[in-house]
Formats: sequence, C-alpha cells, structure tokens
Amino acid sequence: MYLENFNKFLKYFGKGRYLKLLGFTGLSLVAGCLEFIGIALVYPCILLIINPDALSTFHHIKIDNTAVNGFLIGISIIAVFLLKNAFIIFTQYFQNKFISVWKQDIVNKFMKYYIYAPYKLSMKISETDKLYVIETLCPKVIDNFVMRALNLLTNTIIILMIISLLLIKFPIPALITIVFVLFTMVTQNKFFKSRTAEIAKIIAQEFHRYKAALMENINNIKELKILSAEKEFYNNFVQTAASLKELQTKQGFYTSIPPYIVEILVVFSLLIMACILSFQNAKDNTSLIASFAIIVAALFRIAPALNRIQSSIININTSRKFVKKLNNSYEKCCFEEFKEYDCPQNEKLDFNDKIQLKNISFSYNASKQVIKNISLEINKGDFVGIIGLSGAGKSTLADIITGLLPADSGEIIVDKILLTPENYPKFRHIIGYVPQQINILNKTFKENVAWGCEQINEEGVIKALKAARLYDIISKYPEGINAKAISATNGLSQGQKQRLAIARALYRDPEIIILDEATSALDVQVEHEITETLKQISSYKTIIAIAHRLSTLKACNKLIYLKDGEIIDIGSFEDLSAKYEDFNNLVKLSSIN
Repeated sequence: MYLENFNKFLKYFGKGRYLKLLGFTGLSLVAGCLEFIGIALVYPCILLIINPDALSTFHHIKIDNTAVNGFLIGISIIAVFLLKNAFIIFTQYFQNKFISVWKQDIVNKFMKYYIYAPYKLSMKISETDKLYVIETLCPKVIDNFVMRALNLLTNTIIILMIISLLLIKFPIPALITIVFVLFTMVTQNKFFKSRTAEIAKIIAQEFHRYKAALMENINNIKELKILSAEKEFYNNFVQTAASLKELQTKQGFYTSIPPYIVEILVVFSLLIMACILSFQNAKDNTSLIASFAIIVAALFRIAPALNRIQSSIININTSRKFVKKLNNSYEKCCFEEFKEYDCPQNEKLDFNDKIQLKNISFSYNASKQVIKNISLEINKGDFVGIIGLSGAGKSTLADIITGLLPADSGEIIVDKILLTPENYPKFRHIIGYVPQQINILNKTFKENVAWGCEQINEEGVIKALKAARLYDIISKYPEGINAKAISATNGLSQGQKQRLAIARALYRDPEIIILDEATSALDVQVEHEITETLKQISSYKTIIAIAHRLSTLKACNKLIYLKDGEIIDIGSFEDLSAKYEDFNNLVKLSSIN
C-alpha cells in the first residue's frame, strides 16, 4: 500500500522531476563519501598523536617529518569536514527550493482545475474540501512526506558509508554491533509504527472536521447570531480543535521519544565495540586508542543521522494517509480528461441578431431533470424576464445560457454559430453577470468594479458606478473610488453591494447583461432608478433578468414563465397576467409595493 501510494503520487505529480530526484540521490552519495573520508582520516591522526613512530611504515609509506605530516593530516580532516558541511548546506538549499517549487506547483495545479474546470464539476467540490486540499493536503504531503523521504535518503546513505568504513576496519565488532542496532531499531519502529499509523489516520479525518467547523463559523456569523446559536457553534469548534490538538500532542510525544532511544543505542554500541576491540587489541595500546577514536567519531556522526532517520520515518508514517487523500483528490478531479479552454479578453463572439436555445435539457443527477426540452429565442435588444417559483429552474437556465452548465441535450446558437466549449469563452466575454450572492473583495471600489481586468480605466469605473446609482455614495469617501469596499456591517449595505455588483457587470460594457435576482435587496426607489437605467440601455444591449419584483417585470418586453423546468408560456407582463392565475399569484406574493 505504501509503495502503491508513493508510485501514484510520483505518477500524478512527479512528471519532469525524476532526474532531479535522481540528482539528489547522487548528491547524497557525494556527502556520504566525504563523511567516509573525514572519519577515515581520524585513525592515522590519532596514531600520530599517540605514537609518531607508528606511522613510519603506515601502508608502506615512508614519512620523514612527523610534525609536518601530522599537520597535513589534521588540516585534511578539517578541510574534508568543512567541505562536507558546506556541500550539505548547498544541497539543503537546492533541496528546499526544489520542494517549495514542487509544493506550489501542486497547489497551482488544483487551483487551476478549480478555476478552469467545467462549472458543473467544480461545484461538486465544496469550498471546505477545496481549502482542505490546498491548505492542508498539499503542505502535509510535501513537507511531511516528500521532504522527509529526501532527508531519509540522505541520512541513510551517510550512515551506510560510515558503517562500510567500520566494517572494513573492524569487521567482527562492527558486524556484531550493527546486528544489535538493527534489531533494536526494527523493534522500536514496529512499536511506534502501529501507534503513529493509527494517529495519522485519525488526524487526517480530524483535520477535515476542523476545517469544516472553521469555515462553518466564519461563513455563517450573521445566521448563527440571528439564531442565538453562538454557544453551539463555538463549542463545536472548540471541541473539534481540542480533539485535533490532543492527537497532535500524542503525535509530537511519539516523535520526541526516538532521539533518546538513539542516544541509549549509541552508548550501548560504544560499549559493545569497546569490549570487543579491547579483547582483540589487548597488547597494542596505540592501535586500541586509535580504534576507539575512530569508533567514537563514527558514532558521533551516526547518532544525529539516526535521529533524523527516525524522525523522517515517523513523519512519513503519519503523512501516508494524506498522500492517499491527495491521490484520491487527483483522481476525483479527472485531471487526465481535464482540458483548459481560455482566450484573450479581446477575442469576442459577434452578436448582431439573436440567441437560439433548441431542445435544451439538463439534470444535476440522473434522478431528476431540472430543465426539460426548452426552446426559445432571445433577440438582440430584448429585455427578457425569467419568472417562476423557487426550484423552477430559472438560475439553472441562466447558467446554461452562459455555458457554466453544459446542456445534456440540445444546442445554443448565437448568430448561426453553434456554441461549444472551445468558443464559449469568446461568448462569455460579451456577457455581464450579476449573481444572487455578491462577493465583495477587501480592495478598493475601483478594483472591485474592475475585478478581473488587467488595466483599470477610472473613467469607466465612475461611469459604471453612476449607472448603478452608487457613485454619489462612494464620492463622499475622502479617497473616493480608491477607498476600500469593506464588506459586512462596517461597510456596504446588502443593497449597496448589489449595486456594486451591477457596476461590475456594466464596467466591461457587455453586449448581454444577465441579472440573477440582482435587485432583490434594493429598496423600491433605488430599484426603480436602476430599472429605468436598464430600460434605457436595453435599446442597445440585451438584458436577461431573473426577477420577481414588479417594476422589473413590467420593464421587460418579454417574460418567460417557467414551472418545474418547463416553459409554460412566453409573452408580455399583461398577456401572462391575463392568461394565468398562477402567474398573478406569484407576482402578488413576490412583489413589494
């Protein structure tokens, strides 16, 4: 399972990085070789200090000046360790840079999908799940799995190189000690693995619950206050946070234990090798002391590497569930089938005649059809109103027209051009859209109006604000359109937010304006003023409005009456009022006079 998830991760997210990963393996080998040489030089250095004559025939090399050669050996040891540490620092820098770029690339990959993927697919993933993937899964997998795996690789190679030196120099003592250490390490890893794996599984679930509780509180402050449910929401968040914190405390506890176990292992290993070497070199004190020195040096270098290995193993075990979840998120997003459609802002579809919807049907799932075989025409310059009870399919129909939701069957034609996923971006470039839920950025009014535009035309911003009957309010701020549009109770009212959204739609000077209940939060006077503005611009723009308000409905030259996903009739306000009692009742219920 572990290798399966790792291989999947590399397959999904590692394209173009295999050579770099191989390169880090090579760098680790170089670091291990430098470690090998540095420790190996300790032996002749100690021999020279204890007994200068002991090196006179060392490896059959004639040494004439003991002091000079001792100095050279000492300088060599220092140089090797300095070079080795500088090399490891250099490697760590590039390794961290590699990891940071990789992490951001994965985040960008998911963000690109959430933005560019078909709206129908993107809306199936909740905001909480999107934030969880970007803010939790990606960092956890890269920092606690990939980074630790690279650290594990580096430190394992360093330890293997040091062990190979000990095996060459002291085969029997080293072999006995290695068997002891391996047995102890495997035993303790087995003990910790079962516990950390169980904690990791629960933490992965608790992280998701914590994010959900966090978003639930932040996004619903107004509602929970109205319900006087602050205590319930707060207690739920505190309990979720406490549960997560308790698990993290246990995880931290298990992570903190291995260094102390490694310290005990180092002491026992030193005693074992010391005993065996004392027995082997009982008559040669010089070799015995030099051997002790190289063993101490080796264990001194092995101990921190072992600690890092233990820490890496624990972190890898605790993050395995996150890797599996990230792989599952990749598979759910169907990246292999995902195609990005985009075009420059200046590429727009020509619209001079009419929009035709032919036999359009749509369903969110197989059990219920929301739009049923709808056909209609919207001429250029029409002021079209769509009316119907909640659930009639009004917003869905608007989303189908904009191409956010692809029809299950039927086709949409604009001036004899069939709309497809490839040319829909060009069509959307001539659409201004005012949604039900208004998103106000924590930026200036100017930036809010010109949202999504690279260059901001201040005159165009002012013109759009005036058309939306909002400029008089904004001009009272000392900074004018450069003031921050702070949302909620300290900033704009809901009606002012809707007017700002209308200004945002008008700023791009679109050919078609779609309003989804865009005047529902406006007072009667402001609604009347905006409706008059819409009537004026409908002479040269096409307006599609989902509305219930009486003044808006009366301004439309064509009304589409929907019921249960079907068009009941199309006509003027007077025609539909005269023909359908249900229509009259709907208008009476939804109108504010």
